[in-house]
Order: sequence, then C-alpha cells, then structure tokens
Amino acid sequence: MIKNPFPKHIRHVAIVSLAGKPNRDAISSTRKLLKGFGIRTTVMPNVFAPELGDKLPSPCELRISDFNRALKDKTVDLVLSSRGGYGSAQMLDKVDWQLLEKRNIPVLGYSDITAFHLAMFAKKAGIAISSPMTSELPRALRHSLTWECLSSSFSPSPGHIFPLAEKYKLKVIKKGKASGRIIPVNLTVLTTMIGTPYLPDLKGAVLLVEDLCEPPYKLDRYLTHLQLAGVLKDISALLLGNFRRCGNEKERLKIFAKFADKVNGPVISGIPFGHIKRRLCIRFGSEIEIDNGKFFAKQKI
Repeated sequence: MIKNPFPKHIRHVAIVSLAGKPNRDAISSTRKLLKGFGIRTTVMPNVFAPELGDKLPSPCELRISDFNRALKDKTVDLVLSSRGGYGSAQMLDKVDWQLLEKRNIPVLGYSDITAFHLAMFAKKAGIAISSPMTSELPRALRHSLTWECLSSSFSPSPGHIFPLAEKYKLKVIKKGKASGRIIPVNLTVLTTMIGTPYLPDLKGAVLLVEDLCEPPYKLDRYLTHLQLAGVLKDISALLLGNFRRCGNEKERLKIFAKFADKVNGPVISGIPFGHIKRRLCIRFGSEIEIDNGKFFAKQKI
C-alpha cells in the first residue's frame, strides 16, 4: 500500500505531454494510484496525439495548448509530465509565463523536461520539481527514498532529501566545501540550453547532472561545452548522478576527474539521481551545504 506523498492541497492533477507520447496503460496505472490518494486527474486532450516521426513528438501547438489550458483551469493544483523523450524545449517561447508565475503550481518531470524546468527557474514561474513522471510513478513510489524526498520537495528541507553519506557509496572525486542552490538536470539537455534566454544564472549553484545512453566521448563533449561556456568555473559544486548505459564506470570516472579541476569546489559522484527506480526527487533552487560528501540543509525555500 503506497501512502500519498502529495500535500493536502494537491487535489487535482493535470497530465500533460510536454515531450513524447506516453503508454496508455502507464497513464491508467497512475490515474488509479492518484484516485486512491483522493486526487482527481485530468488527462489533457492531446496527451496521446500522434507523433511526427521516430522520437519526434506530436505538434508543439497541441502540447502547448494542453499546458496553457491546464494553467487556466483554476482547480488544477499540479501538472504532471506524462513522459520524457524529446520536445519540451520547443514549447518555451509559447508558454504563458505570466500565468504560470501567477498560479505558482508545481510541474513534475525530469530528463527532457529539464529544458522546461530550467526555463521555469529562469523566469521565476511555477515550482520545478525533478521527479518520476506519469509513466513510472506507481513503481517509483514503492521505494522509500523516492517517496520521502518527493513528499519533502513540496516544502523542501534538503538535509532530509540528502541522507546520503551513510546509505550510499559516494565517491569524492574532489574534496571541498560548498553551498548554493541545487540545479538537478539532464546533462545533454542542459548543454542545449546554453545561449538561450531560458538558462538561469548558474553562478554559485550546486549543479547535479545525470544522463542515459550516451557514450563516454559525448559526456566528455558536453562537459567540455560547459567548461568553454564558463559554467564549470561559475558553479560552487558538481554532483554526478546516475549515468546508466553510458559506458563503464572506470571510463566515466576518468572523464569526471579530468574536469574536476575546472570546478571551484567539490566534485562528487554516485548520487542516486537519474533514470533509475530509487532516485532523489529535488525541487529546483533548494539551498544545500556540502562538506566532503556530506549534505546539510542550509535553509528552506
């Protein structure tokens, strides 16, 4: 029996496809779960709209119509991304940012939804929470770590979100202390946002990155891009999450170690974050402190 991780004021959830088209059975499972929590769900009209091609999402106009329609419904308390894939960046110049700022509701997702979350944080509109999506929520919430940190992310205390030092084998690649706002993102998507008006100021931020199915040379390419763009020297710490199907750990650690000297703060790998079942859920901008692999709350936001 899964307990409700959502606060009491979340009574109506809109399911929106910000990127790819979801599986119908997965949507049904999540609706059943939320109904058991006493939460009403609305699957927006174009969630299952046909995609334009292999890994290409449905037309942007349909997806943005669903999102803005959900925002205009004053009974909707939370927007849940149906799945990742590709396409959320296509919507950024069409979002009603003023309305999202006014509503200030949470938008949940990760992976490709990184683009949407970064834009939200840059625009100071809504509450961006990196978390499992509709396609995986029932399975993910069976894990206590995921359940607990999703619950706390609505009123975040990062000291609770990061009980990592004792439970997980973190690897401190570069020692040091740091504090700042945590920015939990997909590495590939973050790189594509550089040079756009939708990338927030990362100076002093604690950057947490993950990725999936990228060969090691591409991880090197993306980190090189971050270095040349000045991101690595601006952040206060670099945290490395899960890199499933991204070569072997030995190759990755060599790459991470190479870029550690470019960061003016600690670099730590092994964070349970990314395309994995038991993972952290993190609210963008939560303030944390790091001391050689130990994480503490600095303040609530």
